[in-house]
Amino acid sequence: MSKMIPQESIDAFRQQVDITLSMYGIDCVLYLPTDVSYAASEKKDVFAIPADLTFISYAAQVFIEWGVSVYRLKQLGLFVEDMLPIVAWFPNHAIAREGSEIGTEVAIDVIKRSYFTVSPEFIPGNYVGSEAFEVVNPTVKGIHDAVLVQGWSIVPRRIRK
Repeated sequence: MSKMIPQESIDAFRQQVDITLSMYGIDCVLYLPTDVSYAASEKKDVFAIPADLTFISYAAQVFIEWGVSVYRLKQLGLFVEDMLPIVAWFPNHAIAREGSEIGTEVAIDVIKRSYFTVSPEFIPGNYVGSEAFEVVNPTVKGIHDAVLVQGWSIVPRRIRK
């Protein structure tokens, strides 16, 4: 870590992000892959399937920007051509719904291939039938190497039933 910003300041910024998301975010169930299953899935590269991952669920809030302009995406460091992705912002802490820490607030790190589900009442009409959304690309990671805000582009999760 570069130590350009004191850890106490970073922790205070992260806490403010969590407070803001708790006020303005949508309640969701966030599913993060376990480290072991993610590492095994990465070794399979393009041959990995969603069933290869084991997930742990968390109760969290997410702020979703459904209609993002190209200008806004460039500000976030996402350069796209024809499609306009959905951008979501996640907290730094969430409440564990399973495992040994059930019911307690824990620090989380959202990674690619994570996904979340939201209530259908918060989803616009052009995404009808999709309640689960997968995390695909990170936006701006933060200041230097200290991640303050976890922003991601997301897509509707498509799995075979």
